[in-house]
Amino acid sequence: MQKMFNNMKVLILDQSQYLTHISDVSGLANLEKFSFTNCESLITIHNSVGYLIKLKTLNALNCQKLESFPPLHLPSLNQLHLYSCKSLKSFPELLCEMTNIEAIDIINTSIEELPISFKNLSKLGVLNISSVSLKILPECLDECHHLVQINMDGCTSLEEIRGFPPRLTQLSAVGCVSLSWSSRRWLLSEVCCFILQYIVFDI
Repeated sequence: MQKMFNNMKVLILDQSQYLTHISDVSGLANLEKFSFTNCESLITIHNSVGYLIKLKTLNALNCQKLESFPPLHLPSLNQLHLYSCKSLKSFPELLCEMTNIEAIDIINTSIEELPISFKNLSKLGVLNISSVSLKILPECLDECHHLVQINMDGCTSLEEIRGFPPRLTQLSAVGCVSLSWSSRRWLLSEVCCFILQYIVFDI
């Protein structure tokens, strides 16, 4: 029995109505896909989830009571789904460089900031943070050299843009009603310095 679990590669707990905690999974060292979508009673996730070094897909879509996520040391990860986790207040700390993730979608969450370690998503190309509770778009985005597209529509709490990816070609910031005038002017000056395919935002 122990050997069978050691060799497990896929674990699906989707729509587990009464699941409140993800327990210690350190014994599942070969796990490649872990999904617990639509677990609306889920409150906590054990830190061991962040150390499944062979994990490629981590899916936590629509876990509406989940407020925090453990730090991630997942060098093999290529898909991370956190969108519609409406109570999630912080993006997980990234403890290693994660070169296989090209897109992140964290729409409809309560995430208030992106950690400095966000730059460890060194090959990230697309960032969708629409309808997120972010006060600042941080400086660490300056170091996301592959990031070409950002959608932050509906980020009504966003006040400042401090980071601007050097290769950005598409930016949408419709409905960012709290964005300061200094950030708007700075953003327009950046547009003058870079050739963007399009930029859409409220002025």
